[in-house]
Amino acid sequence: MKHIAIRDITLCALFCALTAVGALLSIPLPYGAVTLQLFFVVLAGFVLTPRQALLSMVCYIVLGLVGAPVFAGFSGGLSSLTSPTFGFLLGMIACAPLTSWLLRTLLSRMPYVPAALIAGLAGLAVTYLLGAVYGYFVMRLVLTREVTLWFIVWNWCLIYLPVDAVKLAAALAIAPVLRRAVARSSQAA
Repeated sequence: MKHIAIRDITLCALFCALTAVGALLSIPLPYGAVTLQLFFVVLAGFVLTPRQALLSMVCYIVLGLVGAPVFAGFSGGLSSLTSPTFGFLLGMIACAPLTSWLLRTLLSRMPYVPAALIAGLAGLAVTYLLGAVYGYFVMRLVLTREVTLWFIVWNWCLIYLPVDAVKLAAALAIAPVLRRAVARSSQAA
């Protein structure tokens, strides 16, 4: 089994904690909430390696599932699995490492801004996809509500797109400074 460096554990814990704080800073809306979770998830993808990004998001989800109130609305526990919006949390597990991997792949072919924009949009798309599909099935099968997939896509994805675009732009602007700081810390170690 490969060992995980203390530096990697620290970075994973930091982004796990930031994502939790981002979830607690929320504005409730009828079909969900505007939080800063996705900002920190995308930022993790921009700053961390794919492995670190994956570990940070898995730790965040596990922390919530064992009962820590780290999800939006100070929620947590296994009952979160039956929440229609839990799919967005699963999407975050895919978003962070995908964003990281895609950014690192694209940086060899193009400048930072377009590479980060493409990587971040791909991460958002995966988050929306998993969130909408999971939400649709929970609403239909678990909560037995008559909803259409279009209702889910519109009310849970598209209306949040402008706010998520601002979060993506902010993460894109902040990430270069953090990437340099992380690179310097790895050289000093």
